[in-house]
Amino acid sequence: MHEHELMKYPVARGQVLMVCTSCDHVGDRHDTGVWLSEVAVPYYIFKSNGYDVTFASISGGAIPIDQAALSEGEKRQHPELERFLADESAMQQLGASVPLATVARPPAYDCVFLAGGQGAMADMPASAQLHRVLADAAQHGKLIAAVCHGPAGLLGAVDGAGKPLLAGRTVACFTAQEEDKTGAADCMPFQLEQKLREAGASVRKAQPGEENALRDGFLITGQNHASAARVANLVVEALNVHPTGPEGSVPIVGRAVAEA
Repeated sequence: MHEHELMKYPVARGQVLMVCTSCDHVGDRHDTGVWLSEVAVPYYIFKSNGYDVTFASISGGAIPIDQAALSEGEKRQHPELERFLADESAMQQLGASVPLATVARPPAYDCVFLAGGQGAMADMPASAQLHRVLADAAQHGKLIAAVCHGPAGLLGAVDGAGKPLLAGRTVACFTAQEEDKTGAADCMPFQLEQKLREAGASVRKAQPGEENALRDGFLITGQNHASAARVANLVVEALNVHPTGPEGSVPIVGRAVAEA
């Protein structure tokens, strides 16, 4: 049995469980994986604020990386990418992620963070282990965050009382318009924006590629990779200033551009 890293290396400030896809393709012709800036950018924000980060994935082991996420344009937009790729410790952790099945209960972490990438659309919604981790987090008053395609992991998830996590919540996600721009919309198993609404959530959208992140109670979500930093900062802000219980009543926090 794998000994969970969170139990081996406790730190004083807190713990973030960063969950990634284990899927390297969607459909029968689209190679994908995690979108690495949605890992690297939050990773360094959490670390710089004193939070330890443990990488987990649906199956455990090496987390596949979408090669499109390593383009020169992405590296210019997100300098953290080069830093992460050169960070031996971070890359070793990404190559040996904790299987969700071994995550301890009750939870030892303060936030579950669902990274995006189109692979999340394929394996996160059907993962009973992910749903168990999310239910434990909600029951014990932990924060849940998701960015880009990461909110796909919230579909079908319930809290400790059996109530759908998305019911009545306002969220952000990778939009239908953004998916069309990728050219891979026909490979996706479903349309994320639509499914979130069908699950009882209200989806708040910005223009494609624009930063858009918000908090609704215990749930923090972001629209795209441009929103990853804001999602992570909202998590840190919530953990430092406004922690909430499983039925959190903290009002929605708007986009960074609206708050500046």
